[in-house]
Amino acid sequence: MKIAILGGTGKMGEGFACRWAPNHEIYIGSRDIDKARETAKNYTQKLVNHGAKCDISGMSNISAAENADVVVLAIPYDAAIDLVKCIQSVLRDQIVISIVVPMTKVTRRLEYTPPTEGCGASHIRGIIKSPTVKIVSAYQNVSYNKLSDLDLCIECDVMICSDDIEAKKIVMSLTREIPNLRPLDGGSLCESCNVESLTPFLINVAIRNGLSDLSVKLI
Repeated sequence: MKIAILGGTGKMGEGFACRWAPNHEIYIGSRDIDKARETAKNYTQKLVNHGAKCDISGMSNISAAENADVVVLAIPYDAAIDLVKCIQSVLRDQIVISIVVPMTKVTRRLEYTPPTEGCGASHIRGIIKSPTVKIVSAYQNVSYNKLSDLDLCIECDVMICSDDIEAKKIVMSLTREIPNLRPLDGGSLCESCNVESLTPFLINVAIRNGLSDLSVKLI
C-alpha cells in the first residue's frame, strides 16, 4: 500500500515510517518539503543499515495525503485538526488513521480534554466531508520512542476503533506487521474516547513513578 505519514519528520512519524517501509511505499509529509525529503533519506539510510529495502519519499502534506491509500496523522491534536482542514479537499476514499489525543497540562499533570464531539477521532470525522473516507483510531498508547527503535520488539496491545469494518481489518493487519504488537477490536469510532484518555493517565503514572514510555498489555 501507499502510506502517507503526515508530520512524518517528527518522532511520532519515524517509527511508523520505518516499521512499515519494508512492505509498503511510504510518503513522508511535511509543511517543509525540503525537510520531508531529507528525512526520507535519513529513514532510508536507517533501514539500509538494518539490511532492509524500502521506498520512502518526502513531499508536502497535501501531496502525500492525495496520493496515499492510508493517511496517518502523526502530529499533536491541535495541529492535526488544522491539517485535516487543509487536506480534506483531496481526500476521496483513503483510510485516515487518527493517533491524536486531546489533552491539556494542568499544574503537574496532563488531563484528557475531549472536544464536544466526544473524542479526537470523532472531531476529525466531523471535519472530513467525503463520506467515502474511512476514519480509524489507533496507536495512542504505543510508545513512539520504542516504535522508532528497530531493534526492539514492543510487547503491547493496540486498541483499534472504527465504524468501518474493512478499514479496521486493514489497520489490524498493518499492526500485525510490527513484531509483538497485538491488534484488538476497540469498537466503534466513538469508543475511541476510552482509548485516548489512557494516554494522559499513562504519562502521569510514568512521571509519578519515575518510569517512561508506558504502554498497555491486556492479560
